[in-house]
Amino acid sequence: KWLVLMGPQALPVQPDQWMPYEGEAAFLLGQNYKVLVTGQGQAASGKLLDLSMFTEPPQNYYVFKGREVVVANPRAEKDLKLPLGTRTVAGYPVEIWETLAKNSKMLPPALSFGIATGCFYQVHHDSLSDLEKLEKYLEDTSRRLRPPEQNPRRRIVVFLQFPSAMAADTRRFARRKAPSAAAAVEDGSSPTKSKVTVLEEDSKVPAVYEWWFGPAPFQADVKNPPEGRWKRYHPQVCRRLEELLNTNGRFREGDDPVDLDGVRYMMQRITPDKPFDYHGKESREPVQVACKITVDHRCYSEMDRVSNNCFVQFQKGNPYRRRPARRRPDASEIAGAKIRTGDPCMICLTEDGQLTGCNTGHVICKSCLRRSLRAIAGDILMVENLLCGCFGKSTRKALLALATLADTSFQEAQLNVAEGASFLDELDKEDIRNEEIETRSRFDIPANERIPDTVYQQKIKDWFSKVFINDIGHLYYPCAHPECSSKMENWILKTDFEEQYQARGQTVWKCPLGHRNCVLPSEDEVKDVNKNLLLHPEYYILDAFHDHCSLRRYRLCPECIQGGIIMLAVHSEGCKQWPGGGRGHQHCFCFACTRPWGRGCNHGSTDCRDPGIQQVRVRSDDQIELGYVDGGEYLRWLNREIPEAPPTRWACGEQELGSVRQQRLGLVNQAELLAESRKGTM
Repeated sequence: KWLVLMGPQALPVQPDQWMPYEGEAAFLLGQNYKVLVTGQGQAASGKLLDLSMFTEPPQNYYVFKGREVVVANPRAEKDLKLPLGTRTVAGYPVEIWETLAKNSKMLPPALSFGIATGCFYQVHHDSLSDLEKLEKYLEDTSRRLRPPEQNPRRRIVVFLQFPSAMAADTRRFARRKAPSAAAAVEDGSSPTKSKVTVLEEDSKVPAVYEWWFGPAPFQADVKNPPEGRWKRYHPQVCRRLEELLNTNGRFREGDDPVDLDGVRYMMQRITPDKPFDYHGKESREPVQVACKITVDHRCYSEMDRVSNNCFVQFQKGNPYRRRPARRRPDASEIAGAKIRTGDPCMICLTEDGQLTGCNTGHVICKSCLRRSLRAIAGDILMVENLLCGCFGKSTRKALLALATLADTSFQEAQLNVAEGASFLDELDKEDIRNEEIETRSRFDIPANERIPDTVYQQKIKDWFSKVFINDIGHLYYPCAHPECSSKMENWILKTDFEEQYQARGQTVWKCPLGHRNCVLPSEDEVKDVNKNLLLHPEYYILDAFHDHCSLRRYRLCPECIQGGIIMLAVHSEGCKQWPGGGRGHQHCFCFACTRPWGRGCNHGSTDCRDPGIQQVRVRSDDQIELGYVDGGEYLRWLNREIPEAPPTRWACGEQELGSVRQQRLGLVNQAELLAESRKGTM
């Protein structure tokens, strides 16, 4: 465990002053320290890591294993309170590290069983020269040197080692399978888990670089499948490597390696004619002929080989310590590169294909690509296993790159027909003419209009928009104007509408372009609720608790109606106040007379009267209106005591004839309606 000391860099140290290094930085500190000690011994000193390459945002610090400096400058005691003979590291007394190693109470409680080893420190990039001046000042016996004007920005770092029983894997004795390439890649970099490499369009990582995490035997001894898995470099490292690949021609061509981490490792590209071969060259450990790594190494996939993305990571000054690495670009880069492998198209098995960009290495010919894209653009319900079976709605950049190729190849095919290209026979020309007819039919392009040069790109973009709308469109109220039908930026979230409009009793909203929209219940919803209310005109209880009045089973909440919502309330027990106690719904009303509770009716009201069976309608002015049907008269009609059903009396004073209403709702069979009423509600 690696910890850096925050706050005062002096004794005594409080346990809460420590902050741990996390993730890849901690792992590499351990690895680089091990390499340093193995190669140069326990007394070695030097840089272990540049934190800026493995932190996000970059932390501009180096971590060093310190060099011990004994104070020899007599002026140091007056200037820095460091007496002659004091042993220091980075200008701090070694006594601090030694005390931490002896007194575990100064460490975080959860790590107090660890042993602090070695003298390490962290120094800011800009303070490196000042620290060098400070150490020279401490060693100066001539008294001529002065301490640096700026105190170096540095902190004490400790490396905690734990007893082997605590550091070991608690399941080290359990039976387990050796990791294989298929199991290798259970992280996000796996070709078996991710069929297509997709980098976000706003991603700051232009390509993913990975190294093989596992045994690194000679190439001839690698098992099939190899043991281990691919592990991604930190995004900072990926960005730096991609920049070097674009700017350093010798690295790009595989002639020279580049610095990987600023401390221990190098990276080199390999090609079929430029393998990794340091046999006979200078190295701390002899490099054998068998150490050579070629693109045929089993850790590389066929896609890595054909796309020229095979690399090797190795230690500086010791290329014997090497392992495979690779670059995984976004699928759109592979698709746009038009790489031909010599294999036939996976669909028609006739023409030569080019890589689609998937990690499986599938190839497709030009005509099959266009045919597949036409099928994709016409079906927004099929969103996965597209094209070669590896693409889907998450591979936008790759599909758009393929659409660009389709546009180019379609224009070339049309031009070849128009110019009578000699390499086309009559059947080829007929195929292209038929494809043009199918393209017009699929994409609704009239015969008298020119097919746009970017038709495939536009149709695939439209497909992605429709799929996106299909996925999350249910969360929005769309603008009804045709101009905004596919512009979600002009729609309104249902939650926003409910908070900003519905809560104020408003049903109308305007989109950013000024189009008027009204959110009201559908015609079917209105019809269903009116039918349900009329199916049970009877009272379900004649002597309700406390108020001793008759109540119906169902009522519409009047205040919800004013806000454009049809809310059907159900009374099950208790008094006429609904909801009971006034809790459970935002509105409270009387279930007998439907007036607001406390503002229109209460338990002591003497004018509480049943207005009848409720009905609801949406008016032409986009308002919802309540009406009532005389319940007693409606029951008399069901019993054939009167010839006509009673009318609906709307709040505005208008009436709808009972016969018209019953016909509109499909409630005309009086015998069936009476039987349903007599069943009651449970």
